[in-house]
Amino acid sequence: MVVVIICALLAVGAIGFTLVVRERDIPPAPVENPELKHQETRRQVLLENLKDLQFEYHQGKLSDSDYQSLKSGFLYELAAVMDSIERLQAKDNEAELKKKAKPKAKPVVSGGEIKCPSCGSSNPASNRFCGQCGKALS
Repeated sequence: MVVVIICALLAVGAIGFTLVVRERDIPPAPVENPELKHQETRRQVLLENLKDLQFEYHQGKLSDSDYQSLKSGFLYELAAVMDSIERLQAKDNEAELKKKAKPKAKPVVSGGEIKCPSCGSSNPASNRFCGQCGKALS
């Protein structure tokens, strides 16, 4: 009976440990650019419109001149949207590179102890990794 209780407690402890996640261990949600999302939606709509236009033309519902006129208008709008998407993606990539290029904080050494640049906890000078968060101390 004691063995069953111990096994049950270990099982509950293991499940509880895996389900409890520290908030700082969860990566931040990616920030979406609403303008980029809007432009992507416009691109999809224009592509669907071009597909529908081509279908109606092949069904004989549009004259040749109407088809060419509508097609050129859709293609012109699509080119503008694609250009806008490329500029927004380039801007987002530049911002991402600037974030990654931040200089790393160096560990502070004082009195035989090293302060972790990530979490700020004190570690013995012989440690290569933080005992609290596990990040490299060098």
